[in-house]
Amino acid sequence: MNSSLTEDRDLLSRCFSGDGEAAENLVRRFSNLVYQAVQHTLIVKHVRFNKQDLEDFHNTVFLRLFEHGCKKLKQYQGKNGCSLATWIRLITVRTVLDHLRKKGVDSIARRDTQITLDEVYGLKGDECDGLTLLERAEKEQLLREGMQNLPPRDRLFMKLHFDQGLSVAEVAAAMQVSVENVYTIKHRAIQRLKTQVALAVG
Repeated sequence: MNSSLTEDRDLLSRCFSGDGEAAENLVRRFSNLVYQAVQHTLIVKHVRFNKQDLEDFHNTVFLRLFEHGCKKLKQYQGKNGCSLATWIRLITVRTVLDHLRKKGVDSIARRDTQITLDEVYGLKGDECDGLTLLERAEKEQLLREGMQNLPPRDRLFMKLHFDQGLSVAEVAAAMQVSVENVYTIKHRAIQRLKTQVALAVG
């Protein structure tokens, strides 16, 4: 096994064990590749897009890689010299094509890709005061449903910060935005999630 594949497997192993630093490294390492693959796929399919569309697809791809206990990443075998980069590029292309098939090429501007996350129960303290009267099972169900209605960037923040345990500064580095911007994302995401839950309880 060459050094590149060994490095890939080591990075994945640490991601599977819940290593937040490894998750951050994976996002940073493959961000440009994902952006390029998304853009290339949309161009080939003659689909108009803007910067926000690229960002939404980028974040959705990483959500897909990390969700359900890194299920998609665990499917990577590294056979016949296939690198992790090649696998992630394949997942990226499939994600874009799946969206185009399900929503239609004219619906990108709606930005309503639905991604289910099962591991978003880490809200605590003053961030979930509005949820404390709910029974745990009901709360988890409502959180799952509420997460589906958040923008991809908000869902990726929730995944990295609450599930992977990255600090705000580490999330900022992984998502390639400023720390101030991440605090804005955090506040907005939590408020949106509370709103979704309130509407469901309503």
